[in-house]
Amino acid sequence: MKKYIGILVSLILLAFIFSGCLQQVPPTGNGGNGGNIETVDLYQAKLDYLENDTANSTITGVAIYHYNYTILFDGTTGIYLKNVVLNDGEAVTLTGEFYKDTYNGQVRMRNVTIISTETSVMPEPVVLNKALDNSWLLDSNGNTTSPEDHALWIYRFVTAKGTLTSLDTAGKLFEFEYPTDTDTATIAVYTYTAISTCTDTPATVTGYLAGYKHAWQLYPRTPDDIEF
Repeated sequence: MKKYIGILVSLILLAFIFSGCLQQVPPTGNGGNGGNIETVDLYQAKLDYLENDTANSTITGVAIYHYNYTILFDGTTGIYLKNVVLNDGEAVTLTGEFYKDTYNGQVRMRNVTIISTETSVMPEPVVLNKALDNSWLLDSNGNTTSPEDHALWIYRFVTAKGTLTSLDTAGKLFEFEYPTDTDTATIAVYTYTAISTCTDTPATVTGYLAGYKHAWQLYPRTPDDIEF
């Protein structure tokens, strides 16, 4: 009888130890983003869409500008999120569907589902030091001469030093000449808030790149993004 009692006690003790070990196994995943979410590099996701028509992706980035849409930037390239409004500086993981805005010539994202958000710091812009070819933008049929350049530069958050010259009397549209690695290049700058008109005025311009009627434009987020 004592033998059976001893065996029973041993079994109970082993069960207790085993259950305690199970309780100490750490949980997997990050509760902030809903577990182990597999994301795709934004540049690669855009390129995959342009080359292979892979429309749906899960990506991450930080909001750098919003209106009734949001411009997202991941430190390398950016994307326009249709009908999504995030706070500037908000980091996000999301799923969405790429599509082609053939009126202006660019890849965007729609049908966005937010997976997780958190407060972050505003990323630094990259230096614009390359002449942008309008043929990299999408034509009316949705084609580009360089999927790699389109994927990299469209909605990229950039900065450059150069000279500004007004192209209107309202103080909103400018020609910006900036240095490249080999020469100089020009791009149209459009600011949502009017500033003083000028001619060949030295300036540092920061903003995001986008297409407008199949031509590149640089969009400062606020007047503070244009420093004279």
